[in-house]
Amino acid sequence: MNSNTPARPALPRLAGEPWYITAPVELGDLGRPGEQQTVDHTIFQSRDGAWHLWACVRGTGVGRVLCAWESDALERVRWEPRGIVMRAEERYGESINDWQGQEWIQAPHVIQTQGRYWAFYGGHNTELGQCQICLATSLDGRRFMRYRNPQGYSRVFIGPGEARDPMVIEIGGLYHCYYSGHDLGRYATGKVYVRTSTDLYHWSAPREVSWGGRSSGNGPWSAECPFVVERDGLFYLFRTSEYAPIARTHVYCSDSPYDFGCGHDDKWLTTLRVSAPEVLQLGDAWYITSVEDLTGGVQLARLEWL
Repeated sequence: MNSNTPARPALPRLAGEPWYITAPVELGDLGRPGEQQTVDHTIFQSRDGAWHLWACVRGTGVGRVLCAWESDALERVRWEPRGIVMRAEERYGESINDWQGQEWIQAPHVIQTQGRYWAFYGGHNTELGQCQICLATSLDGRRFMRYRNPQGYSRVFIGPGEARDPMVIEIGGLYHCYYSGHDLGRYATGKVYVRTSTDLYHWSAPREVSWGGRSSGNGPWSAECPFVVERDGLFYLFRTSEYAPIARTHVYCSDSPYDFGCGHDDKWLTTLRVSAPEVLQLGDAWYITSVEDLTGGVQLARLEWL
């Protein structure tokens, strides 16, 4: 192939039926069995090789918390629950004056780079009325400490609107944080934004990269849980519009990490029956997660590219 010839987009699809890797979490006095829902999540390996899954659990007695599971193998069924790993802390500027007094911490995403682990998550409301993306770090992938900015807060940036659902990928030596948000105003169109950074602490201004289109629509929750994969010189954005059921995540393909289509479907590739997916590569194998069964737990499936 001529080096100037654009790569042909590959078509991702589920290769077989998904299986559960977590069960409904038990939270004791904080729990509300049958009402709790496991939603946005992340999977990573700690330095000792163990697999970890962190997930936001909503509908608890205090609001939204982050819970953890652990396994010695990625494909194992029903990982071991480890209980609550993080709760919102107002002294770090998280979940300030939040909805009906609930705690609100959500959408963890953990990466390993620069000799440590970086856990990005949504800290929800701030004193400025917009929402925030926060950070905690670890040397071993087990013991995390919140970052503290000059204000003493864990946030690395705020907004626009209800900023949430971060994921971070390094592209061309620059870190890119994709996340959901929206323009200011009630019921504004949901959008996927990106910010860039060289050090993971200081981030650029936001840039719109995806919103609208007939496949996803223009509602306030039409651009959830973005996840970007770089493959063979192309970039694939996984963007959820419906959680369950039937879950719908739309995949867009672009030769630029800054443009997956704003207000149109020109870069739409396919729609998968998954929600809030994480996409993982282990050797030559690809995997994708889903929380279509919100009260049942996180599912994992093989992913293939055609």
